[in-house]
Amino acid sequence: MGKTTRKDNRQLPHPKPVEKIELSEKHIRLRIVLTVVFLVIGVSALVYGVLSFLGGGDGGWQEITASVSGEDHCGGEFVFRYDVGGSGLTVRTEYRQLTDLYTETMIHAYQLFHTQSSFEGVTNLYTINHHPGEVLTVEPVLYEAFQLLEEYGRRELYLGPVYVQYNNLFYCQGDEQTLEFDPFVSQEAAAYYQEVASFAQDPDSVRLELLGENQVRLVLSEDYARYAEEQGITDFLDFYWMRNAFIIDYAADILAEQGFTRGMLSSYDGFTRNLDQRGTGYAYNLFDRQGQVIYPAGTLQYSQPVSMVFLRDFPMNSLDTMHYYELESGEIRFPYVDVRDGLCRASLHNLVGYSYEESCARVLMTLMPVYIADSFDGTSLQEGAEKGIYSIYFENGVIYADDPGVVITDLYEGYRMEEA
Repeated sequence: MGKTTRKDNRQLPHPKPVEKIELSEKHIRLRIVLTVVFLVIGVSALVYGVLSFLGGGDGGWQEITASVSGEDHCGGEFVFRYDVGGSGLTVRTEYRQLTDLYTETMIHAYQLFHTQSSFEGVTNLYTINHHPGEVLTVEPVLYEAFQLLEEYGRRELYLGPVYVQYNNLFYCQGDEQTLEFDPFVSQEAAAYYQEVASFAQDPDSVRLELLGENQVRLVLSEDYARYAEEQGITDFLDFYWMRNAFIIDYAADILAEQGFTRGMLSSYDGFTRNLDQRGTGYAYNLFDRQGQVIYPAGTLQYSQPVSMVFLRDFPMNSLDTMHYYELESGEIRFPYVDVRDGLCRASLHNLVGYSYEESCARVLMTLMPVYIADSFDGTSLQEGAEKGIYSIYFENGVIYADDPGVVITDLYEGYRMEEA
């Protein structure tokens, strides 16, 4: 297999909410259909306030964008909306402070979680991957991310070599190009993914030692080091599709620490942090896929700070070309990779999790073993609900929710609510 990777820094259009999306019976690629429907509006179209987000120059709801010239950042994967003008500062001053802080945060987050480049003065995933056996000091945000994965016993971090191949698959321009990378079609690809997964599962083969005081050491067994050299593997560790859960928490925490809490962040791939503590009413659109149709199943109402995670096995916007590929047959390859064998796997078409107290990353850790599975077991979410991490899932037109205080309105025709 060719161990190549493609770097993509495109600033692509953002999604727009719809009433109903019909997928073509002739298997026109899903992501193209959705891109046409979700025209340029903004990632946070999936999450919108009851108040209008159309603020003018005098203040009100504004979209804050990273103001960057000549430096890479990850701001294009997020939308940051803020109610400007309520801090006592002038609108112009507050807007400038928000822009500067958000820009700095998006640049630094991009550098910290990067696997393909090093940056001066930054110990990131690239640095760790290229210095196995060495003790390195990382920033607290990275160290805490590693700690959280270890706490939950998740080893998806070690699937880096597999993620490289999925990245290649998602950027293919036709089915004939996918043959080399698709493990559901290529026996060679499937065998390679399984080999890497076997190493990834085994702490004796690869592990990141957390030594305290933000120090880490990547340890490889002799067998894995030899295999990696033979296969040209350098990306041992990668958060990949999980990355934005940690980045959005990082950004939200920095904003809150600086007193900027009258706003919300959302990513194109399903992570949301709302910081608003004023009791403002918000609504979160709940989408459900049934067969070849995606429905706006209902609207989750809330009015307090919240962390939300939306996992889905289908694309919903043009940025999703980075993590989804639809074959001419209508089958979809997506980024949720099972550490058991390196295959993408989802027990449901979509699953929503949220918490009024915990971070997006911790909500994600609760959902992962349920979602990346051969079959869905809703009972295993009950433990999360007892800890304040709630879930919403869909089966045959029924919306199941385990939050006793949940309020879901605007049910689509044919949908009904039941307690999970």
